Amino acid sequence: MSLHLEESIVLITSASENSFKADVIGTGFAFYQADNYTYLLTCAHVVEDVGGEENVLVNNIPAEVVATGDVNGFDLAVLQVEKLNVRLFQLISLSEAENQKFRIAGHYLYGENKNVMLETVDGTLGKKRFARQNNETVTAWKLLINEGDRLRKGYSGAPVVDLSDRVLGIATNMEKDGAEGLAISVEALNKIWPQMPIAISLQLPEVELRSDVGCNYTKLKRLLSEGEWKEADEETARCMLQVAGQKEGLLTEEDMDTFPCTDLRTIDQLWVKYSGGKFGFSVQKKIYKNLGGTREFEQSVYEAFGNEVGWRQRGKWLFDFEITFSLDTDYAGHLPFRVCLGHLPWAVIPNSPIFGFSWSLWFGACGPLFSRVETCRL
Repeated sequence: MSLHLEESIVLITSASENSFKADVIGTGFAFYQADNYTYLLTCAHVVEDVGGEENVLVNNIPAEVVATGDVNGFDLAVLQVEKLNVRLFQLISLSEAENQKFRIAGHYLYGENKNVMLETVDGTLGKKRFARQNNETVTAWKLLINEGDRLRKGYSGAPVVDLSDRVLGIATNMEKDGAEGLAISVEALNKIWPQMPIAISLQLPEVELRSDVGCNYTKLKRLLSEGEWKEADEETARCMLQVAGQKEGLLTEEDMDTFPCTDLRTIDQLWVKYSGGKFGFSVQKKIYKNLGGTREFEQSVYEAFGNEVGWRQRGKWLFDFEITFSLDTDYAGHLPFRVCLGHLPWAVIPNSPIFGFSWSLWFGACGPLFSRVETCRL
């Protein structure tokens, strides 16, 4: 076991006086520190198993649960502990990692005395799967443990690391008496903690600037990283037109239906990362779906959606100069907006029937866009 791996693993136990909880343990690891606080990852079911949020101990120090997913979905939890001195892991996110070698260091109880042990096992990543929660999906990996090693109860929450000790995922389940298991990707962190502090979001894995059609997203990344939200919104629209093979005009329903998932994922991940989970197509899609939205136009749904993301206020749709191109907005999903609303002239907005605009034409891109976002599992 490497020194880095050993120093960064923490033991999770229960503060409950319930004797049944004394035999429940889990594993966690640190990934971020600020001021006197250390942030750690473990499994949501570990938090549940030790008796709930009020009973979580990390190395015998009381922990606060700041975010948690569903034990049957994104089985991940974020803990915050004061004055915990452990080394940090680097998180990475890979779109393809099958056959990559890994190591897992986790805790388990040994012998009749139930001594707490920490042991490393080795293996290879198997077939990619997907974990699902609330109509969203994130990557999960099958864990194929080397012969002679096995996962044990207590390994839940352990980091699955590559040979450079970078975290590929978090161990959540074991199968076949520990010969196999499952790990959820660190991309689930954005899903369970969409309003994470921007300082933490910026520490998350770099977004791979991948494109199926050769579109260069370097400028978009730079604009977002510098907080140039208006220019980034314009660049997003330009890039999407380029990917669709257009120089100007509207993205059609057909454009949306065939838009490459690779490119849509790159654009969305950049927005999500640099906004700390506040902006992005996946954020907008979740709001839209929760309001009952489908790919078909329905005026009441679009009005409700406009209200939720701040494009419509006091019963009126905003002009582009009224859009808040800043993280200071109170509205999640406020950006990007031009792909849905910005291609028609903003001197003319559908607040008055005299212009004769069709609502379904005006908002025609939104439903198919969010349908594509869901198809692409963003």
